[in-house]
Amino acid sequence: MPSTFLGLNTGLSGLNYQQSNLNTAAHNISNADVKGYSRQTVLAQAADALRVNNAYGMMGTGVKATGITQLRNIYYDTKYHSAQSQYSEYNGVQEQLTQLQSYLNEMQSETGYTKLLSKLSGAMQDLASSPADATYRTQFIQSAQNFTDLIKETATNYRKTQQDINNEVAIHVDTINSIASQIYTLNQQIMNIETRGGNANDLRDQRENLVDSLSELVNVTVTETPIKYGFGENAVESGASRYEVRIGSTVLVDEMECKQLKVVARQEKINQNDIDGLYDVYWEGLNNTIGEQFNFNSENVTGRLKGLLQVRDGNNANPFSGTITSMAMGTGNGSTATVKLDNAISVDKLNLPSSGIITLNCKNYYYDSWEATKDADGNLTSFIFKNLTVEDETGKRVPATFDAGLDVGKEAIMGDRVDCKGIPYYMTQLNEFARTLSKYMNDIFTTGVDANGDAGMDFFTAPDIEGNDYVLTGNGGGASLASVDSSYYRITALNWGINQDILKDESKLVVSYKEDIEQGNKDAKGVLEKIIAGMDDRSMFSQGTVAQFLQAITTSQAVDISKYTAFSKNMNEVATVIDNQRKSVSSVDTNEEASSLVIYQNGFDLASKVISVMNEVYDKLINQTGV
Repeated sequence: MPSTFLGLNTGLSGLNYQQSNLNTAAHNISNADVKGYSRQTVLAQAADALRVNNAYGMMGTGVKATGITQLRNIYYDTKYHSAQSQYSEYNGVQEQLTQLQSYLNEMQSETGYTKLLSKLSGAMQDLASSPADATYRTQFIQSAQNFTDLIKETATNYRKTQQDINNEVAIHVDTINSIASQIYTLNQQIMNIETRGGNANDLRDQRENLVDSLSELVNVTVTETPIKYGFGENAVESGASRYEVRIGSTVLVDEMECKQLKVVARQEKINQNDIDGLYDVYWEGLNNTIGEQFNFNSENVTGRLKGLLQVRDGNNANPFSGTITSMAMGTGNGSTATVKLDNAISVDKLNLPSSGIITLNCKNYYYDSWEATKDADGNLTSFIFKNLTVEDETGKRVPATFDAGLDVGKEAIMGDRVDCKGIPYYMTQLNEFARTLSKYMNDIFTTGVDANGDAGMDFFTAPDIEGNDYVLTGNGGGASLASVDSSYYRITALNWGINQDILKDESKLVVSYKEDIEQGNKDAKGVLEKIIAGMDDRSMFSQGTVAQFLQAITTSQAVDISKYTAFSKNMNEVATVIDNQRKSVSSVDTNEEASSLVIYQNGFDLASKVISVMNEVYDKLINQTGV
């Protein structure tokens, strides 16, 4: 038998339910412009009915609000994180390559390589008209120096960009750590509230905003699993859930732990022109130690951080690599390893540091020098790395020991195969340009004599550590090349320049052959004519002439920029579409909320009317019935 006052309680339940709806709608409207806020709604169901012993069986008892939930679609969140991560990667590469492209200044008429090459060509023609004129000699020398300065400035700017990217990598790693810590704190707060039957929707929104920000830096995978008490069929849901964020296959943060990343400066270079102290990223181990290295070169890793590292370390998937042919432990000369290259390489394209670190059969070894073997064409085919050392448990370098038989035939590699034409790739290109042009021209200059009849010297060269110019012509021959030799390997785009003796004394510039000078023919220009012809020699580079080689660099950059611009635009559009789709579910539409307010108000008024009517009924029943 239902209570006499059941109708009043039924009306009260409707009043409370509509009041909850009004309060929730007010909360939605207040947060309509808050970034990342998810619209909330009241969940309800019919209250438990009463069994009555009559023909009609059950009697309703009103409505029961079961909770307030967010309107979010996990599928859209997952797709958005993936698209946003890929967009950030492509956009990061495009931004950095655009900056690299600007350094050759081709669009600036007075400083671009086309203008400087034109001035150099003009200076050659002027000198050819009067080879003995000191003014024209000085003009030619200065024009050549301006051109080498452009290449040096370009290479210097590339290194500055590499340094800037390196600093940005450290900043982003700190940001990832900070976001992970915040997510971990929110996980604890949300679990504490929800296990007590509470509502943590606003904290969940904060957590999702953090995951959105994290997905810009590195791709993430989020899983949420209800936490249950007990086992099997008797398990009961606690009301809370386990929220797990992964980067790749590694858990970054869940309700139990919050992992951190560390940046560790390299002790040795991987590429000849790398800046000192490039950062590698590792997972933090116990007690602030260094754990496993984070492999950003993996195919399942995306994000802005990967895009930056691709430009910083990009070698067009062509690092120094080969096969171990022998390893020997020694005393006097230390342990050595011989590596046969996968593909023979010319000295002009060699990007190997004179001392550094090489991975032999998946283990890192430090070397302090190397010696290479040449084939009949003068290309380098194998390298002997000398005085190998390894790090012990304390981080101290000790002489390397190994079982040579286990390593022979295994891979040797320096760095990773980074499939992007980044700074190491273009620095190698600039080195090749400086070395090839220097050797080509020096071989011509040194066949003649200067104005004083003295043997010609190298026109293009580079200073050694003591400030003296390397003597290149006549060196680097033979069947081998060592890292300590005075060879064209010593020239890089960073130190390329004009012979200091020629800069100080224009008479040392070679324009004529010995017999012409001996005969007193000061207007002879046999050497100079070959130099002029060399500027248009298409056989100097595989790309063609001097100008065409530099044009190939800028063209390659333009093509890659266009590619990554298209990729980033497409992924941005995809991310925008997905974001609009998830906003259609979770964002607040003020017009819709205003309409809902009217509906909730009518419901509230009707529930109030029920109570008012029931009040009159009870008044009649209690106060006006009977004696």
